[in-house]
Amino acid sequence: MEDLISQGALTLRPAYYLRVATAEIRGTVAVGALAWGRRPASYRAPVLWADPVSVRLGQALAARVSEVTRLTAAATVAAGLIELTSPRFAKQIRDVHTLTSRAIARFLITGQGTTEIERNFISRVGIFAARYGLSLAILSRSYAVWRDANLRVLNEEINRLAIGQTVSNVARKIIRSSADSGLKRMTRAYEYQLRLAASPELVGRCQGHRDACQD
Repeated sequence: MEDLISQGALTLRPAYYLRVATAEIRGTVAVGALAWGRRPASYRAPVLWADPVSVRLGQALAARVSEVTRLTAAATVAAGLIELTSPRFAKQIRDVHTLTSRAIARFLITGQGTTEIERNFISRVGIFAARYGLSLAILSRSYAVWRDANLRVLNEEINRLAIGQTVSNVARKIIRSSADSGLKRMTRAYEYQLRLAASPELVGRCQGHRDACQD
């Protein structure tokens, strides 16, 4: 399933949650934190902030973003992902995890999607990983660790706030699809960087394009 938060603000009526939770949603609207599919011309933007349950859950998650980041870092060490703890890379991946966790909470509260700058930042981590020899397998495991930490905190807040099944299921899908789409975005940037490094001709074309833009 594609990710939901990457093409700007979106607002959702409570009926939307029911469609998602019962798998009756069509392919034009996907669930997640970083991207969704194209909407038909007849699509009308509904209202997310009218649903106080979603807002309450989003606010609870927003208050625990720092905690989720710490849990993810601790789980990274426990999983033996030593490459992700190096000084040159730890902050990069930590910042991406924090950004994406905040994006999920923000989306639940306001329906606001990630900005192009935020999505580009996620992609740059893939470029950075390729340059420093970090494997895609390690990147993939890092997103699994982040996903599980977010689901753990989400489930705690669902139980504490007595959130209903419909909104709870949507929030879980958002986290899972955000992990998937974030990893895909990083992977595309990672593979592009490898092709760039392996092809002097491609490097020259890219450099020429940058120089032309600066003239």
